[in-house]
Amino acid sequence: MDNKHLIKGYDIFVNGEWDLSPFEHLYELACRDVIQEHINDFNETEKEEIKKLDRILIERAPLFYKALKGFLEAEQKNKPKSHWWWYLNEVVEGKLNPQVN
Repeated sequence: MDNKHLIKGYDIFVNGEWDLSPFEHLYELACRDVIQEHINDFNETEKEEIKKLDRILIERAPLFYKALKGFLEAEQKNKPKSHWWWYLNEVVEGKLNPQVN
């Protein structure tokens, strides 16, 4: 998948409606993992767009956590804290404050 498609998918996810199933939300978080794995392949403009979308995800964390409650915890076992999008419960609770620069 190319960079533009990854960013567009992430954009639709963070700005989208709430009719997705928890499994579709988990898939989108996995797509954010893919973005992170290839972050060095993105140009500066694309990286800025990802940061903008990350900030939206952080702002909307309570909504996402509500949709994913009970599902996130099982996924967190295999995810580093640097992949903060898997720890939206901790973002909501104020235990994790991701820095998106």
